[in-house]
Amino acid sequence: MRVKALLLLATACGASAHTQSESDGPCLSIGAWNDLHGQIQPVELWVDTGTVPAGGVIALADSIADLRATKDIVVLLDAGDLFTGSLESTLAEGAPIIEAYRAIGVDAVAVGNHEFDFGPVGYTVLTAAPDAGDSGPLGKRGALRARMTSASFPFLSANIHLRNGASPGWPDFGPSTHVRRAGFDVGVVGYTTTETAVTTSRANVDDLDFISHAAASVAAEIRTLRATGASPVILLAHASLDGVLPQSLDQAASSDEPLHGELASLVAALGKDRPDVIIAGHRHAWMLGRIDGIPVVSSDRQGLGLARIRFCRNNHALDLLSIERIAVLAALPPRTELGRSVAARTAPWLAAVKASGDASVTTLPRECPMQAVDGTAGAEQVAAAMAANAKVTSPPPEVPVVALINAGALRAPLHKGEVRFEDLFRTFPFEITLGACATTRDGLLRIMHNALANPSAWKHLPFALAGAQITIAHADNGSPSLVRMELAGEIQPGSGIEPVWLVVPDFVLDGGDGFLEGVECTRTVRTGTRIRDVWREVLGNHPDECDSRRPHNITVRLRN
Repeated sequence: MRVKALLLLATACGASAHTQSESDGPCLSIGAWNDLHGQIQPVELWVDTGTVPAGGVIALADSIADLRATKDIVVLLDAGDLFTGSLESTLAEGAPIIEAYRAIGVDAVAVGNHEFDFGPVGYTVLTAAPDAGDSGPLGKRGALRARMTSASFPFLSANIHLRNGASPGWPDFGPSTHVRRAGFDVGVVGYTTTETAVTTSRANVDDLDFISHAAASVAAEIRTLRATGASPVILLAHASLDGVLPQSLDQAASSDEPLHGELASLVAALGKDRPDVIIAGHRHAWMLGRIDGIPVVSSDRQGLGLARIRFCRNNHALDLLSIERIAVLAALPPRTELGRSVAARTAPWLAAVKASGDASVTTLPRECPMQAVDGTAGAEQVAAAMAANAKVTSPPPEVPVVALINAGALRAPLHKGEVRFEDLFRTFPFEITLGACATTRDGLLRIMHNALANPSAWKHLPFALAGAQITIAHADNGSPSLVRMELAGEIQPGSGIEPVWLVVPDFVLDGGDGFLEGVECTRTVRTGTRIRDVWREVLGNHPDECDSRRPHNITVRLRN
């Protein structure tokens, strides 16, 4: 059956759009979301009148119940990053999200980069033994395989292969699937960002290939789905665009500002084997637009949004009538039977972590943003905590220690007043650990230049430091550059070959964010010590240092 796009309407968050059309039987609504990151309960969403509870898988279930109440045939898809984030999901390695999705009736999910954050089964076991392989609970992906086995839906990615080109052979995993329901045959192809190898634990993916023949693999699955009767065909992609995201299907990119980024490159490489709609993720942002004419939509993060993609039959054609973006506002208690069912099924995990989540860490005298306008606040205290614990990395004697934390690991401010462990976990949701390596002063300079070359650095500092002070200048166009660097205790800059002991997250050691590109960093050390834990100790003893008002190790100024 051919798919014809008649009319596509973008709605404001929370609004609803309906298009009247003669339809041959019931219509199909595809409900989609992305980047849930283990969120079960609602978060506080800031609006112009204050905060409202929104998002979380329980509230998402209420919105899905509303979708089913329209009497459309409903198919439910998630574009990846299901598990890592909340305390209750992370400690249980995603088990409560699988339970919630079984209750909701999810049909398929894409494999996101953070699906690989957990190694073997057991939260305390970060990585597998070198000879563990990939089978059994103690294998390098034991936790993910356990979640796949317990799921009632497939995990999809066409571009994940072993390095020898073979399929991984995981349970309930494949490149694509048919979702056949009430006369509809929805083809779904999965795609995982090619950045996965440097945006999760490298040890858990070092035998996988996300890049080779990625577009060809997606195109082949689209071709096969169409040949076997699927219509529509959906690309469920844990990937996105770069830069400012489109927010309207009528928003055409100007000739001097074409859409760019991973999804744009993928679509360009697909040739004639193109999906009817792309459901995207990874950027944690609302998006609605077209990539070379193909509609693309994403729905923020943590269940804050739900996309509704509606198809109806008309004279043997399948018409794409509308795409809506719906804000998921939470009702306490849940207002639908489905919401109450999901709440009941996830309650044991919430109860299991309540005592540890409520444990008091400290009391902050004032708000602590992770980054201040003129430098860093909370992020810098994390770097200081890393430096204070450098002894576990066995630094060489008489060598200056510099600690660096990638700011992307820190996701939320800490608020004035009591800080509980759950608050700390929400701010620092990733299981990255303390590592170190030997470099030089010139190597550290190269790291600074690499970090500032990232486009995100134009708006937000991508790192925080301890053991060194730097000055950054912004040009009139907003681009940052390094003006000065001074190591702690340094009287005057040396020749550049002086040794530096660099303390960083294992994520950075493994190539994350490209900080170490072109940098010689030897004598690598991995400790297995979670950085969140060392920050917890320092924050508890020195809450006044988490302060955006005090002098920072990074000074930012406008270039004269």
